[in-house]
Amino acid sequence: MIRTTQVSSLKKLKNLDGKRKTVYDIIQAKGKATNRMIAKALGWDINRVTGRVTELVGLGLVDAEGTHYDNETNRTVTLWKAL
Repeated sequence: MIRTTQVSSLKKLKNLDGKRKTVYDIIQAKGKATNRMIAKALGWDINRVTGRVTELVGLGLVDAEGTHYDNETNRTVTLWKAL
């Protein structure tokens, strides 16, 4: 049986444009990923990724799943997970 929330999520996925879908697919494939991990996987500048992740969070397709210490920046950053 498919729940109403699943149907809603599937409809949102169908409406994703190219860049959002690409970022979503990387997060889903990795299970959990930071913005920097996504950027490296795509060969993109991190600034191209952060906006797309924010949009995916707003659409309810991605959520924070904890934190990760980034040795490159010496900061704790958010790990994202596809819902």
